[in-house]
Amino acid sequence: MAAAQPVRALTSVRGIAAWFVVVFHFREALPAATPGWVQLAAAHGYLAVDLFFMMSGFVIALNYARQFEGGADARGLLTFYGFRLARIYPLHLFMLLAYLSVPAALVLFSRSGLPEAGFDPEYYVASLLLIQNWGMFDELRWNIPAWSISTEWFAYLVFPLLVLAITRRLRTAGATLALLGGLLLLLGGVTWWQGGGLGSDIPRFGLLRCVIEFGIGMCIHRVCALRGGAPAAGPAFALGALLCLGSVAFVADYLLAPLGFVLLIFHLLDGRNGLARLLENRGLEWLGLVSYSTYLSHYLIKVWVKFLLEGRGFPEGLPLLAYLLATLAASALLFHLVEKPGQRWGRALVLAAGQPVGRLRRP
Repeated sequence: MAAAQPVRALTSVRGIAAWFVVVFHFREALPAATPGWVQLAAAHGYLAVDLFFMMSGFVIALNYARQFEGGADARGLLTFYGFRLARIYPLHLFMLLAYLSVPAALVLFSRSGLPEAGFDPEYYVASLLLIQNWGMFDELRWNIPAWSISTEWFAYLVFPLLVLAITRRLRTAGATLALLGGLLLLLGGVTWWQGGGLGSDIPRFGLLRCVIEFGIGMCIHRVCALRGGAPAAGPAFALGALLCLGSVAFVADYLLAPLGFVLLIFHLLDGRNGLARLLENRGLEWLGLVSYSTYLSHYLIKVWVKFLLEGRGFPEGLPLLAYLLATLAASALLFHLVEKPGQRWGRALVLAAGQPVGRLRRP
């Protein structure tokens, strides 16, 4: 299973999006003098997860769709699932183990002790199995951002079926765009029906939100595959994306923000435009490469920064600065010491398990 060449601009956007989530989860610590537009952007940082889901659908389809277009045997399926598990699970497991430090600290040092909610063992076991956000619980617990990893794993499991459904029925770019539009309408309709925004009621709505947006990303890839490349996405796409994303200040997030992300992805896939070239920057790409470590570690860092620094008379802005610097340092360390080694070990294990017994024996 050879991987396709990464789209450098999307890698950079993934890093930027991860930091929107980081700031969103600590936005209450923004200094009082923070400009209103920055506070508004921080308050909508949760929308970066929707962009993650769409980009994930596109990237997984880019790398693996062709292998499942004609169906798949058991070995191909197990290799795909093994590779995806090797990508997400080692760091997820490490962070779950690290999160045990929180209830331990509360028991040892907090006068109120361990709260009844937030650290129950059932949710922890479900998190170990990556099924914690499959509709079994009514609130998020432990490492909160990992809910999306749970739903991504579900999307990976159904990905081969989605490939068959899309490739066998969608023979033209126009038909694929029609399905993409239908998925956007479905996303908006379901969000409206559940009575909130895209970030509301994640335990009940998060799985469907992920699968729909993952499917949108797959449709973006299908359009490109049928056309032999990304459609020419000039300034109109960038302007449309900007207007759609800016609309969250005035209308419900589900009305136009998802369309804005679709336009943005199409725009960035056309590497001839200035924005795509601007994002092909080594520093921004590095943020994208370590973004998974950023995403999974930042909430634990937030908990510890609040536990150690908040309410102790430190200058305004110091807890936020400590949080941001610690998250940046943790991103680099976890990427090099946990995420990448774990991924290499996992992929090697999958490849070894798929070899005939005779080929595993050394001469």
